[in-house]
Amino acid sequence: MTRDVAVVADYLGDAVIIAFDFETAPQTAWRDDPRAALDPHRGEIVGVSLAVAAGSGVYLPLHHRDFDNADADAMFDFLARRVFENAGVIKIAHNLAFEAKFLLARGINMVAPVYDTMAAAQLVYKEEGHFRRLADVGLKTLAKDWLGLSLPRFVEVVGLGSFADLDPRAQPTIDYACSDADLARRLYFLLNDWFLANIPAHEGLVKGIESPVALFTARMELSGFRADAAAIAAASAVCRERLGIYRNDLENGGARPVRVGKNAATNDLSAYLFSDLGLPVKKRTDTGKAALDEDAIKQLISHCREEGLPAVAYLEAILAYRGLNKLYKTYVLGLEEQINPVTGAIHTQLFPLGTATGRFSSVQPNCQNLPAGSAHGIPVRDFFIARPGTTLVAVDYSQIELRIGAWFTGDANLLRVYREGGDIHAVTTAAVYGITLAEAGDKSHPDYKARRSVAKNINFGIFYGLYPRGLQEILRVKAGVSLSLLACEAMIFNLRRAYPGLTPWQEATRQAACYYETVDTALGRRRTLPGINAPEPGLSSHYERAALNHPIQGTAADILKLAMVNLEAGLGDRPYIKPLLTVHDEIVFEVATPRLAEAIAWITDVMTAMPFPGFDVPLAVEVSVGQRYGSLVGWQPGINGATKG
Repeated sequence: MTRDVAVVADYLGDAVIIAFDFETAPQTAWRDDPRAALDPHRGEIVGVSLAVAAGSGVYLPLHHRDFDNADADAMFDFLARRVFENAGVIKIAHNLAFEAKFLLARGINMVAPVYDTMAAAQLVYKEEGHFRRLADVGLKTLAKDWLGLSLPRFVEVVGLGSFADLDPRAQPTIDYACSDADLARRLYFLLNDWFLANIPAHEGLVKGIESPVALFTARMELSGFRADAAAIAAASAVCRERLGIYRNDLENGGARPVRVGKNAATNDLSAYLFSDLGLPVKKRTDTGKAALDEDAIKQLISHCREEGLPAVAYLEAILAYRGLNKLYKTYVLGLEEQINPVTGAIHTQLFPLGTATGRFSSVQPNCQNLPAGSAHGIPVRDFFIARPGTTLVAVDYSQIELRIGAWFTGDANLLRVYREGGDIHAVTTAAVYGITLAEAGDKSHPDYKARRSVAKNINFGIFYGLYPRGLQEILRVKAGVSLSLLACEAMIFNLRRAYPGLTPWQEATRQAACYYETVDTALGRRRTLPGINAPEPGLSSHYERAALNHPIQGTAADILKLAMVNLEAGLGDRPYIKPLLTVHDEIVFEVATPRLAEAIAWITDVMTAMPFPGFDVPLAVEVSVGQRYGSLVGWQPGINGATKG
C-alpha cells in the first residue's frame, strides 16, 4: 500500500503489461444505496490496485473514510499518462467496461491496447463443446477452476459496509484488492496460451474486437439515454386506468362474473371459457390442463371467427389486457424504476457477448426489445429523448445479413445486386413470381406491395434454409399472406434457380458443421453445435439452423463491433459525439446539433469502410435523426439538421 506517486512509478518501472482493478463505493450522499458503488455518477473509486509481475501488486488508497489517502487527482494524473492513456502499455482488467466507465467519469479516455479477461473467458470452453457463460466467468470462479485458489468473497472482507470503510493498511484489505489485479494478469497469459492451443482465432477476437469494444460499451453505459420522466408518469396513469377498465370488462362483461386475476389466467377464467361458453380446448399444458397462453387464445379466436361465435370480442379483450399489463410492468414501471436520480437518464447494462452469435444483450432494462411504434397506444421509444442542444442519430446497417450472405455464398447474382446498387427485394420479387424486374419495381402495380412484402420475408430467411411449410407460416404471420404449400414450393424452386450459389453453400456449411460439430464466422468466432448429430429430429434441425445462422449473424456482429472499435479510436477527439445504445445492427448516438452534419459524415465513413480484408461487398447505412428515439426521421443534410459549419 502506498500514497506516493514516486513509489508507484518505481513499482511499475518499464513494464508494458499492466493489470489493474478498482475498488468502488457509494459517494457520501449515496451511502444508503449499495447499488451506487457500481454507478460512476453516484459512486467513486476508493482505491486502485496494479500488478506487473506474478504474485505481486500495489494498492493505492484514494477515498477510504477516516484515513489520510493519496491525492486522487495527482495519482490519476500520473496513471493516465503512464498507464491508461499510454498506447505503449497493454492494460488488463477483468470486466474492462466497468473500470473504463469510472475513468471516463474522471475525464480519462483509456486507449488500446487493452485486454478484458472476462470477455476472453467467455470465449473459452467450460467443458468440451460448451463455452463459458457470463455466470461462469467471475474472477473468483476462474481462480478456483483454473488456479485452484479459494479467495474470500466481497461480503467476507467488507461485511455490511462498503470498501471505503476498510482500513487500507490492513493486510486483508490489501490482499483482497491486489489479488484481483494479480489474477487478471495471470489470466491474461493463461487465456492466450489456451487460445493458441485450441482456437487461435479467438485470441484475435479478444485483442482486436471484444476488449476495445469494452471501451465503447463503457461510453454507452456512462452516457445513458435521457428519459422523459413526465411522459412515463403520464403513460403510467393511462395504463392503470385502461387496465382497470379491461379487467372490469372481463370480470363483468361476460355471461357471468369471472375472477380473471392479475394475468387473466385463473382457473375460473378457464372454466368460463371451456365449460360455460363450451369452447373447444385447442391446446393443453404439459400436465394436461387446457392451455390459456397467447397461442391458445389466438387459436380460439380463429375457431370462433370460423364458426361465427360471439366470444371473439371477449377473447381479444383477454389478449389486450395481458399485452397492456406486460407493457405497463416492463416498459412503463420498468423504465420509471431505472431512471438515474443524478443524470435523469436510463443506463442499461450492456453485455457484448450476451448471445451465441456475439451480438449484444442488455438488462435493467432490456433495450434490445423496446416496442417500435405505438404499442397499445403507448409510444415506448419516445420516452427516450435527446438532451438539450443535441440531436439523436441512429445509424443502422442496411441489409447487412443479405450482404454477408451474398459474400459467403459467392452467388454472382446476389453480388451483382449489391455491387451495382440494385434493389434486392425487387430482384427476388421478379424471381419468385416469374415476372420482369421492371414489373417487380413498378410501384403503381396493384400487386406491388403484396409481392414486395413476400419477397422481403423470403430474403430475410433466404440463407437459413427455407422449406415450403416454414415459408407458408412465415408469410402467414409476418406478411399476412396465405399461400398453398404448392405455391411456396414453387417460390423456393424459383429462388434457388435465381441464386444458384445459395444451395451449394448451405449444403457445404451443413456438412462441415455435422463433421466438426462447430461453425465459425468469417473472423473465426466459433459456435459449438453439440446436438447437430442427435437422433432426435427436432434437436438436430435446431442445430442445423444454427449452423446456417451463425456465420451470417455472427459476422454481422463482428462487423458492427469492428465499427465500434474504429469509432472508439476517434471519439476521444470528438467530444460532441456520444454513443448511447446499440440494438441489433444499429448504433444510436447523441450529437451536438451544430456539429450534426460533420458527425454523421464521419460516423458513416467509419461504419461503411471495408470491415476486414477480403470482404468486398459494399456496406451501407441508413441514418435517422430527431429528438425522440421513437420518432426519428431520415437524415436530409441541410433540411432536418445543421449543415457543416
